Amino acid sequence: MKKIEQFLGSGFYIATIFLITFISWSFYQDTPPYDFNLYNMLGVFFLILMNTLILIFYKNTLYILPSLFSLLFVLNKSNMNFDTVGSLGFPYLALFTFFIGPVIHLIRFKPKFNKGIFFLGILLIGISYILPLIYLPFDIRAIPVSMMGILYLLIYIFFTSTVKGNLNYLFKVMLFINLLMVFQVFFYLYQGYMNHPELEFYYRIFSGWGRNLGWANINDMCFYIALTFPSYLYFIFKKPKTYLVWFLMILPVVAVILSKSRGGVIGFAAAVIGVILFFWLKGNKKHLTHGLVFLAFTITIFYIGRQAFHIWYEFFIESLGEDFNDFTTGRITIYKTGWEVFKTYPIFGGGWLSLQNLNPGSRLFMYHSTLFQALAAMGTFGLIALMVHYFQVFKYMVIDLTLEKSLFLIGYIASQVHGLIDNVQYAVPYSVLIVIFLAVFETSTKTTSFELINRRYHFIEANEKG
Repeated sequence: MKKIEQFLGSGFYIATIFLITFISWSFYQDTPPYDFNLYNMLGVFFLILMNTLILIFYKNTLYILPSLFSLLFVLNKSNMNFDTVGSLGFPYLALFTFFIGPVIHLIRFKPKFNKGIFFLGILLIGISYILPLIYLPFDIRAIPVSMMGILYLLIYIFFTSTVKGNLNYLFKVMLFINLLMVFQVFFYLYQGYMNHPELEFYYRIFSGWGRNLGWANINDMCFYIALTFPSYLYFIFKKPKTYLVWFLMILPVVAVILSKSRGGVIGFAAAVIGVILFFWLKGNKKHLTHGLVFLAFTITIFYIGRQAFHIWYEFFIESLGEDFNDFTTGRITIYKTGWEVFKTYPIFGGGWLSLQNLNPGSRLFMYHSTLFQALAAMGTFGLIALMVHYFQVFKYMVIDLTLEKSLFLIGYIASQVHGLIDNVQYAVPYSVLIVIFLAVFETSTKTTSFELINRRYHFIEANEKG
């Protein structure tokens, strides 16, 4: 069991899980007689089974991070619901297998309850989710989504009580999440390229898939890429002689640009600016030298493929529309709707189905903005709950600033910038990621100070000279 645990703690295991996730996700065509892809569902069940077995046999829940996070990004069926897969009873078997793991883990290992540093903010957000149910007309559809805030709280408590944090492990997972997102974007572009042989090369690349990505759309990909992008810096600073990571950093840059996501570019630009400032303020001579080489290499690649930027600019000009509402893809109208809902229910909001009820049958579900989502769905109370959560996060991260905290803040702020114009803070995968990230941070005892990085750099430099 010790050897297996060592394997579960390795980068090879993390890479394997995310590779299996990508392969499973890449199967999207229906496999008759079923109205879904059987191989994708087998991949989902494999991840759930891995998750359950680890919870049953190991006390430290850190090792389920790769399989648990993979489950957030593995589904590849547009407009999938329980009716889609109900013919096999798959969702019931999968959910039973998924929940039996935590139950057996709690019974077997009897962890001590730990409410955690961020408990208050997450609790208030959970309460804000369900309060509108008290006074709004009963709607069975509102119950599952309104309970999500409580689910995030339970996930947070479970991990603060069971995980033995390891930030090196966490940043490996974040790096592979980033690479998974990048390769999903590339697969999306490849499918569009193959479907449009009549177009010129660069137009084929930008043509896209013409469908969503199963668990999300292309815009969502970009803020997860921005959130996890600073993880590359962790390994650059921890291992000064690591050169491969520098070149891997080019991939998310290319993926975001080719995605044609305007909001994605804004959020990712915030991450890139944060990374550059971090290098400038905390980098040593070797980091800055490598950074300049990386920048020159990236500029060269972009110069060679400059036609792509011309097409992107054409797309941007076309997207301007006749007014600002057209430019924002109807977001101004959605924000005005959210504001009207808030004025009607100013204290606790109009609930999580308020936009769907105003636009029945449409794909509109959230208000494409963290601010308007909080106000419209959860009212003033929801906004206060969110501010408490933000305060706790920034207070913890800023005090005794370390390498890991700095990099988390860069990605977190970048994703929140994207959240000003898109569904980020309250997106299910994002919320799950954040509460688990925070739990791992606060239960980790080993962090990396900037003084330690400088000592390591000077030691390597002295050895190279001597």
